[in-house]
Amino acid sequence: MRRLVVVVLAMIVALEAMAWGGLGHRTVAEIAERNLTPKAKANIDKYTGGVSLASLSTWMDSKKKPKRENDVCKKWHASVVDSKNRATQEVRDRVRGGKDAVTATLMFTEMFKEREKMTDSAVMFALKCLVHMVGDIHCPAHMRYEDVNNGRGFDLGIRVTYKGKKLPLHSVWDTGVIASTHRKWSYKRYAEHLDTYSKREIKRVTKGWIEDWHSDAAKDIRVAIPWVKQGDILDATYDEKALPLAELELQKAGYRLAKVLNKFFK
Repeated sequence: MRRLVVVVLAMIVALEAMAWGGLGHRTVAEIAERNLTPKAKANIDKYTGGVSLASLSTWMDSKKKPKRENDVCKKWHASVVDSKNRATQEVRDRVRGGKDAVTATLMFTEMFKEREKMTDSAVMFALKCLVHMVGDIHCPAHMRYEDVNNGRGFDLGIRVTYKGKKLPLHSVWDTGVIASTHRKWSYKRYAEHLDTYSKREIKRVTKGWIEDWHSDAAKDIRVAIPWVKQGDILDATYDEKALPLAELELQKAGYRLAKVLNKFFK
């Protein structure tokens, strides 16, 4: 029994360490990079050496991180809202002890206010985390609701059959829906497909700041909670429902990430 508990806990940690998968995270980062101001792009390149944001976007999911950074980052892949979709510090402290993606993102944005005083390595660490976490706080697989499943993900513990394969629902959201629908697309092609907002639309979806964005994403994603129950068989009709929601969150995450980077690297 003890061995089983350890295995289950390990699986939960592993699931929480993945959101969107590589295609989704790189797409968010590419949309953001396409919307950087020239000055922000130049200032970011001073730290990255011209490496794309897409290349940095999956670092937090990498097993090659130093042990210290693995320990620090492991709780920063998800966050929580209350029953009214509010992403307040109070609910984050109560449910997750303040160890969550929204709190960490806010911490790094505060750090960026003093960017000129930070070491280059500290800026790079913050940048890699930020690029990843802004994507995470828009991912259905990483949305936590205090009033659903004891504050855990609405998808955790649910297994389904998706296109003939038995999978955790988490995998359907983080990779399956977008990867199977656009099977041969690169992240650049996907970003080109999604980067369609006008300046007015971008201004609308980037209004507010990190907590507001997480609350907005939670409201969007909450509609998907009753779509699936344990053991369901999902097929292309599920993709037809899920894909528009997934793509909406990828778009919002990309434009919002660009806003953060343009603000602090101007």
